[in-house]
Amino acid sequence: MLLRDRIATGIFSMNNLLPDVTIELLTKFSSKDAKNIKRLATRLGSNYQPLTDKDLKDIISSPTTYLFIARESQKKELIGMATLAIYRIPYVKKANFDDLIVDDKYRGNGIGQQLVEKILLTANELGATYIDFTSNPKRIKANKLYEKLGFKKRDTNVYRLTYD
Repeated sequence: MLLRDRIATGIFSMNNLLPDVTIELLTKFSSKDAKNIKRLATRLGSNYQPLTDKDLKDIISSPTTYLFIARESQKKELIGMATLAIYRIPYVKKANFDDLIVDDKYRGNGIGQQLVEKILLTANELGATYIDFTSNPKRIKANKLYEKLGFKKRDTNVYRLTYD
């Protein structure tokens, strides 16, 4: 069984959080999920570029990208998400996580932590040597969570070149 299938079928299930929320790997496209992902994605940063249905389908089918979602169980509403990318470079297999966000009305209930823990478990299972990400220093609560989960702040520069 492929790891993507094992994750999707609950071998990595972490549904022990709030009884009405589950964390799952998004494995199928639906218009309803796409709408909620697009709604959440617009809040991730000022450099947001519209996500098309094709873009989302490409993410879902990618062998190196995993989009984890938090779903409210009764209404089946998608209320949070985080993305994991795993890839090999010449000296190591590494992971990056991005786009952690939880809908405002559900924050403070441990959902973000559950999404991060799911990402950490998956990255480890896939053989990543380490996992990197960036976080705005203004996000005090989020940065405290990352430190609580064992992340160490790196002394490095982050560079970006933006294409028009």
